[in-house]
Amino acid sequence: MSQIKKTAKALPGWTVEGEALWRTFTFDHFLKGIDFVQNVAAYSEGAQHHPVITIDHTAVSIKWTTVDEGKLTQKDIDAAKACNQFFEN
Repeated sequence: MSQIKKTAKALPGWTVEGEALWRTFTFDHFLKGIDFVQNVAAYSEGAQHHPVITIDHTAVSIKWTTVDEGKLTQKDIDAAKACNQFFEN
């Protein structure tokens, strides 16, 4: 197992599936989830690294993978850590 996958598996709340890292965040109400998505979108644009985002009422699922490399990379780890920080704040 690669060091990146070991690091990914140790991220609080995240699950590794194949070459993707995903997590579902749950919010008290819809607009809190939308605020979270806006933070993730701003981060993604700045990093030029974009996730799959699924919004289902108060649940927001985020999936990271580095498509052009076909595997998990440090970009995905950094992005997942950023998402955790947005969620905690």
